[in-house]
Amino acid sequence: MADTHLYLLRGDDRHAIARHIQNIQQSLGADFDPAMNLQRLDEKSATAEEIRTAVSTLPFFGASRLVLLENFAGKTEKNRLDFFLHLFSVIPASTHLVITAEDHQKWRRINDRWEQVWETFSSTHWLVKDFSSRSEAVIFDAGVPELRQMPQWILNEAKILGGRFDAAAAAELTQQVGNDTSIASQEILKLLTYVDLKRPVTREDVLELVSVEGTADVFLMLDRLMDGKTRDAQWLMHQLLDDTQPAVILGAVIHRFRQLLLVNEALAEGEILTGVAAKIGILPKKMEDYARAAKGYGKVRLEGIYRRLLEIDLQAKTSEVDLAGNLEVFILEASL
Repeated sequence: MADTHLYLLRGDDRHAIARHIQNIQQSLGADFDPAMNLQRLDEKSATAEEIRTAVSTLPFFGASRLVLLENFAGKTEKNRLDFFLHLFSVIPASTHLVITAEDHQKWRRINDRWEQVWETFSSTHWLVKDFSSRSEAVIFDAGVPELRQMPQWILNEAKILGGRFDAAAAAELTQQVGNDTSIASQEILKLLTYVDLKRPVTREDVLELVSVEGTADVFLMLDRLMDGKTRDAQWLMHQLLDDTQPAVILGAVIHRFRQLLLVNEALAEGEILTGVAAKIGILPKKMEDYARAAKGYGKVRLEGIYRRLLEIDLQAKTSEVDLAGNLEVFILEASL
């Protein structure tokens, strides 16, 4: 791969894509000057001539040039396709072209097996086929991890940053931020700074420093739902879906109702709630609110809601139903 200078970064994990770009830039050597030899273009708005000029320009005072062609379109007109196929063959080796293409993985049934496949830039897409045939090209996959993969992702990220997490801390942070790796990486850095890299981050550190459910807005929406303020919860959910990944919201909702189930069990067994707050992951001052909501829902309804959330999660993975729409309907289903 020493001669590689064409890169396709496909996926929806922006944090991973940014890290791949950083690694590519670092591989260009100490003499690479981004002020002189780094250029960004948006494929959706850049003209063919602008792209041609960017990749054919020789490096200034260095050995390499880096061109980032972002937001690559899935569908390409015939003349544009022909342009790129020719361009890839004539790009000088001194130019490193990085194409970023947003894409999402979906679960599909293939030959009686469930497999994850790329929605747009699959193995049959012309760009993927072309890059797969070139020795000077490489394809990096940057898909957002599934929730079940996030604890290990957090442990690995902490290690990359020079620190350590307890397994329980990684599991708790996953519950708080879902699978949004950008938010998770920020929280990991904050927590590692808090412990000054001198000891592993613990679950108690996460509970103390990380906002419940990842963001105050999600927390507020779930509080309104628990308080029976359905209209407020609906409005907040609608606002959240404008700028938050539905999967992150779903993870927070699942976490909250699992907590309510645990509170319900503790109430049934006559446990002192202040004593189980930390075990469940609830701030002591919020315990009365959780207990009131758990009583209001009751065991049977909480179990039904939890099964419904798992059903929504499965539907999202198999593309049966739009997750955002399912979440908005869920607010009505789960209203007190």
